Amino acid sequence: MNLDEMKKAILKDPETMNLSISDVDIYKVYQYLQDRDQKTVRDGYQPVLRTDPYIEIVYRPTKEKADELKRQKIRQHLKFYDTELYIQDASLDRFEVFNEEREKAYTLAKEFLDNYKKDRYFKGLYIYGKYATGKSYLLSAIAQTLAERNISVLFVYMPDLVRSIKQGMSEGNLEERVNQLKQADVLMLDDMGGENMSVWFRDEILGPVIQYRLSAKLPVFMSSNLEYVGLIEALAITRDETNRVKAARLIQRIKDLMTYVKLTQENYKG
Repeated sequence: MNLDEMKKAILKDPETMNLSISDVDIYKVYQYLQDRDQKTVRDGYQPVLRTDPYIEIVYRPTKEKADELKRQKIRQHLKFYDTELYIQDASLDRFEVFNEEREKAYTLAKEFLDNYKKDRYFKGLYIYGKYATGKSYLLSAIAQTLAERNISVLFVYMPDLVRSIKQGMSEGNLEERVNQLKQADVLMLDDMGGENMSVWFRDEILGPVIQYRLSAKLPVFMSSNLEYVGLIEALAITRDETNRVKAARLIQRIKDLMTYVKLTQENYKG
């Protein structure tokens, strides 16, 4: 096809008919139209014609490729203890807001995402609610958003953490595992109080991790079926006076690190 025929094809096409194109760019634009019409995709990238400040063909990821790149970024920055127990398609935009408590939770989550940076501390959330109120969903949505922004998130399912710490003791890498908990940009502890915690785990693992992150101003998020009073009972373990005092001190550090928010299904219309 000669230059005049290419010009005619370009002038007939709705996407390019109004463009002011120099002779040196005619072949480039015509080639773009060919690739577009043939739905040419190279390694997951499809051609797009850019006209400002000059004409060029650029390649942008298809939806499938964009989703793959997003998943890769999440996998790179979202780490787990043994099990990937999080909701992979969770999104703050899809978090259901149908009462004042859930609106508050949404607002606090969005404030954190809008304001947190690695060099700017912002308190995490202690998310309380009964079973199936969306606690893990909200944590997952926040975690994935942070991971997409290149923030290192360690997402921990508490029963798995207790087992992992025991495994670390037998494998000789306990300190490495604990340092992961201490040093992650953002730490998320899902289902706090749902594990069989020992006094040793509370005093030698959980307490020092919480204290370190409080001192270092590193955010922590928790979800739990227990309000603070119930969590004190769970953390007291043997429930004697000494252990109640230790549990209460740990709860105070949790309060210093996190903003309490409650989730319910009241007024749900679905």
